[in-house]
Amino acid sequence: MGAGLLKREASARQQPMRCRSQAQVPRCFQDVRCPYPQAETVHGTFGAINYSLTGPELGEVVVCFHGLNGSRLLFQDTATYLSRHGGFRVLTFDLYGHGLSNAPPVDLCPSSACSSGCAAGCCSSSGARARYDLRFFVEQTSELLELIGLGDARVNLVGFSLGGAVAMAFAQRYPKRVKRIAAISPAGFVPHVPTLYYGLRACWCCLIPLAPHVLCTCWYKKDRFARSFQGQGENSMDEQTITNLWSRFVWQLFVKRGVARATLATCNRINWFNLSDLYQEVGRSPRPVLLLWGERDKLNPPNDVGQKVAGFFSNAKLVVVPRAGHIALCDKPAEVVPRILGFLQLPENASMSAVKELRAVRASQAHEEVNESTQLLKRDGNAEMPVPMVLGNAEDDVSAERGAGISLSL
Repeated sequence: MGAGLLKREASARQQPMRCRSQAQVPRCFQDVRCPYPQAETVHGTFGAINYSLTGPELGEVVVCFHGLNGSRLLFQDTATYLSRHGGFRVLTFDLYGHGLSNAPPVDLCPSSACSSGCAAGCCSSSGARARYDLRFFVEQTSELLELIGLGDARVNLVGFSLGGAVAMAFAQRYPKRVKRIAAISPAGFVPHVPTLYYGLRACWCCLIPLAPHVLCTCWYKKDRFARSFQGQGENSMDEQTITNLWSRFVWQLFVKRGVARATLATCNRINWFNLSDLYQEVGRSPRPVLLLWGERDKLNPPNDVGQKVAGFFSNAKLVVVPRAGHIALCDKPAEVVPRILGFLQLPENASMSAVKELRAVRASQAHEEVNESTQLLKRDGNAEMPVPMVLGNAEDDVSAERGAGISLSL
């Protein structure tokens, strides 16, 4: 191992996940416990990375990317399914600023010219500061693969929303390392720019540093939080799901350090509305690409955004999942996950235009297994938190819209 890598790892070990002490947590939230199960941990340039590697050692590698405000739990059951039925070795992990991975301080002037002594005072010699853009998450992925011994492996990529855009950026940076890409409503083409986003863009240099200081505990009192998710009929949430979501919001905003700033920085630094150049460049490759879209996706409507994205790729298939919303993986797991497995089992040179149906082997039994496990994950509230309103609402139902409003209160 080179001296440079040893020095980097020694520095990284000094940067575990940043959390407040119990005395620093508001008294009304001191009983809230971490809502995420600990997996494996490595220490990268920007601190702790929480990850899990599932499946046989010699299996093809699949790297899964969750969405904004999400965690590796979104793909936890998918990883088990892909490894059990396809023999894949599946990597799930928390992006920096999410789950149990560290949320490093935000670099307010992310340029090579910026140093720890810059006049703006935004950089610090006490630890690495993060850009929270696509390149930043690609570098995290590359470093993680290296640290767990997969630095030379060719990989398949599976990404949801923000994770879909990260997957595209990884394929752009390392085109020869990527075999196939499956993207579920990938980010980069939100059709309408919310008014709040203009406010973030205009005042980001003030909003990001101040984010944790303007949080009001009364916004997150459990009773008030629960009322914001109350709906009627199909829009209603059970008490356990609401409790789990509440615990996640509170823990990330008042116990773990840096999440509020990281979320706003990610919203500001990533182009959520026009990533055409990125997708066009990646789309020139003949590698197979599967695009999965929920029929009821209101954040990225399939008839507009889905068709547009499909047009960027020379060898892609667009599948619209009936009665599914933005998070189609949780809404219709028995439709989505077997299709991902069927896609990953295609030859690397497969022509997607010739593929009529994507289903897994032993489909009936597999559907039942993935439907049961992922519905449990959904009930536990571990899939994804609502998309911040600065980017638009993820769903058209009452509970998701209200949840998006809550997540904006950073």
